[in-house]
Amino acid sequence: MRSAEHGFTLLEVIIALAILGVTFALAMQLLAAGVRSAKASEDYTHAALLARQKMGEIVVKPSFEGSADGGELGGGFRWISEVQPLPQEEELPAQLYRVWVRVTWPGRRGEKSLDLTTLRMAVDEKKFGQTRAVQPTAPTRRGSVR
Repeated sequence: MRSAEHGFTLLEVIIALAILGVTFALAMQLLAAGVRSAKASEDYTHAALLARQKMGEIVVKPSFEGSADGGELGGGFRWISEVQPLPQEEELPAQLYRVWVRVTWPGRRGEKSLDLTTLRMAVDEKKFGQTRAVQPTAPTRRGSVR
């Protein structure tokens, strides 16, 4: 009577190692994708904060003329801005401006960018005292109330 030998064959061990290797490689790819996503999210968040900071610096200037500017922010981030007056149909004591800020940075697959746009109104002090007040007309009654 022969006793059955217990153990794994060489083929079973090779198949188990292959499955383990493929599983490990997939896990490493998932981990790397997560790290890349976290880095991209961090870059976009940083860019948004920098763009808001620049936007805040631009809109608080007392003199608000149509202009363009730009510069370096450090860490590979750069910014450009543009201020443009919007057209108006009539002469008003205030002018509406469009303020645009773009922050760019190098990404894994080319340059990335984030744009912010807002509107700002600037009052012309010379024209401010020359505004016309519009008098409301008295409402007319239709019919009689008893």
